[in-house]
This record gives sequence, C-alpha cells and structure tokens, in this order.
Amino acid sequence: MVNKTSLDVLKEALDIEDYVIRTRRFLHENPEIGLQEKNTIQYVTNELNKMSIPFEIVENGGIIGYIVGNKPGKKVILRADLDALPMKESEFNLKQKKEVVSKNDAAAHTCGHDAHTAMLLGAAKILTAHKELINGTIILAFEQAEEIGGGIYNLLTRLHEIGADGVWGTHLKSDIPAGKISVEAGPRMASAFAFKVMIEGKSGHGSRPDLSIAPLDCFTDFYQNIKSMRLTGLNPFDPIALSIGTIEYGNAANIIPQTLTFSGTCRFLHFSQGKQAEIKFKEILTKICDLHHCQFNYISEPKAMDLIVYNNEQCSQIATEAVSKALGSEVNYKYPAWMASESFSIYQKYFPGVFAFLGIANEELGSGAEHHNENFDIDESALKIGIASTVEYAINFLNAGADIKFTPYKRSVKDLFIDNGFQI
Repeated sequence: MVNKTSLDVLKEALDIEDYVIRTRRFLHENPEIGLQEKNTIQYVTNELNKMSIPFEIVENGGIIGYIVGNKPGKKVILRADLDALPMKESEFNLKQKKEVVSKNDAAAHTCGHDAHTAMLLGAAKILTAHKELINGTIILAFEQAEEIGGGIYNLLTRLHEIGADGVWGTHLKSDIPAGKISVEAGPRMASAFAFKVMIEGKSGHGSRPDLSIAPLDCFTDFYQNIKSMRLTGLNPFDPIALSIGTIEYGNAANIIPQTLTFSGTCRFLHFSQGKQAEIKFKEILTKICDLHHCQFNYISEPKAMDLIVYNNEQCSQIATEAVSKALGSEVNYKYPAWMASESFSIYQKYFPGVFAFLGIANEELGSGAEHHNENFDIDESALKIGIASTVEYAINFLNAGADIKFTPYKRSVKDLFIDNGFQI
C-alpha cells in the first residue's frame, strides 16, 4: 500500500494556480522550437533559482533540478518538455478567441509543452516547500526538442549517470474531458518505424506510355497491398497504424517520370507486431517492384523500434491511489492507448513509471482541437489536476515500501539509440 501523506495537495495546487497559469501564458506567448529554447531555459532556471532549487543545464538536452528531501530514500524523475512546434497558431480555438496566442508566427505551443513545463514548476514549488514529506530525492527533468528527438540523448545520458528508481510524466490530451486524468497500466503510446523509399522505373513521353515503366503504377500496386497487410499478414489483436505522408512524382503533365519517392510511418503497441510489419513491408515492396520491373532503394530504411510508452503495473497502481486520494476516485479516467509516439518511452527503458494523460477538453470554452492543430487550446482549470497528481505521485512513490518489479535495459544509452536506428 502507498503510505499516506499529511499534505492536502489539491489545496496546495489551488494556492499556486494563478502562478502556474501566468507561467503557462508567458511560455505560450514566447515559444521556441527544438534546440533553440534559449529564452525558455533562462526563464525556467530563473524560476528554479527563486525556489532555491539547485540545477544543471545539459547542453542540447535540457535542465535537471534537484529537490532533496529531509530523509534519505529513493529517487524519482519528474519530466516535462520545453519546445514548441514550427507553425503559425490561429487566434481562435474551436469556439472563440483564445486567451493567449503566440507572439512568434514561426512557432507555437500547439501540443501543450508550455503547460507541461508550467505544471512541473508548480509541482516543484509545492515539493520544495514540503521537504519534510520527501523520503529521498526528486529530480526535475525539463527536456529540450521533444518534437524532433533532439534533446533526449544528452539528457537521458546524464540522468542514467545520476540514476533513479522511477519516472513520471504528464501529457495534455485534447479528447479527454478537463478535470480527468488517465494513469492506466500497460501500453499507452506507440513505437514506430519511419520509411522513405525511391522507386525507379523508366521515363517516357505521355503519348507512349507503353514505352515507359511508370513508377506510379508500381507504387499504387504496392500501396493497395500494404493497406491489406493488416488483414492478411499481421496479428489482428495487436493495434497498428500505417500511413503514407508524402509522395514526390514528376513536374510536367506530358512526362512519365523516372522515379517516385514516398515516405510515411508505421506505429504499433507491441514490438513483435512492429517487427513483423517491417518484414512484411520489405517483402511486399520487393515483390511488387519485381512484378513491375522497377528498382527501389531506401532513403530511410524501415526499422522497428522497441520504444513503446508502457506504464508499469505497480507504478500505475500507486498513481491510481494517489489521484484518488488527492482528487477523488472519479477523476481517474479510462482511456485507450494513443497511437502517437513519445520520447518518454526512452526514459522507461531504464526507469519504471507512469505517463499520465491529462484532459483539457471543454466544449463550452472551445478547447479540444487535436494536438499540432492551429486551433489547439486548453482549459487551464485542468492544470491544478496535473499539479496535484504529480505531487501526490512523487511523494507516494518515494514512500512506497515494495520494490518495483522492473527489468531495465542492460546496455548503455548510446547502445539503446544505435539499437533502435538513431544517428548519434
């Protein structure tokens, strides 16, 4: 069982709610894209200094802060991300004008990282004021460039050196009602493989297609076969999502091009399913190109990554009890796995933990547009739910007596990245 705390975390969260909302709004108005978060890092470290929280800056990685409790014990990482997306934001959500909009037309927090960082700063403010309840050390991890995977390698390398017993993260979720949070066990976000392929045929004039070999014919045949792969070649009980995102083919109406290039992604919740999809993808491509007398080469070869966001069962139980105690059992929300991918999966190769989905949808306010959408907006009343859940989980995890059943990845962080096809 999780030991009880004497802290009313919801009251504490309400006491600093204005601070967190102000912080989120400042970050929202002043977004910076991945590996360019200079001012964001300055802002966060200034706040940590005000709280007398020691920290270090990891170059092209992020910030690591330390809250050491009054009693020795375990270590738990609390993670947030810093970067925005390279896009222009609409001043309207799904219903009305937004409260705050990016002042930078080339960047926008349309995924919610501004709120993630604001909530972690809020949680840090509460936790550092109550070190008497902390049995161990809380490590604050603010990750750069999550959207492009540009900060995780350096940040995780340092965190692996420091060591920890667990990890917690929160991600806003645009289709969960505001005031609810999902901390369920098992697969929560997908692993993936990306691909980019060039098919080469034989170019020719549009008046004599019989004298050419159109790579478009080859591609369309491949595309139909790859769409049916899920029915004929993969386990129907394991989720998978495959999509083509780009096609580059020709620039004149009367010329049959020599080449066609396409790219896309495949996402899965079980590595065995992803590996089988990789094998089938390559088999189908080879057979179809042979059939059409085309050649192909991989600009980016598909390689299934074993990087699924997976909530440890014991940690999920601690989280469920923490949310119930802090906010009431009705706040716990059941939500299916999200087929997007997240660098939090890489933390979980070394540390057991929970990735929580925090609801922000409110039809009356107009929040609920999908992530990465120009109309994305949040119900800021949800922030206190994220803060209270984070604080309660951190304290209860450190107080939990039983060891967490977990087998960490045995190889180095460098090996992990190489094993999963990353260039480092």
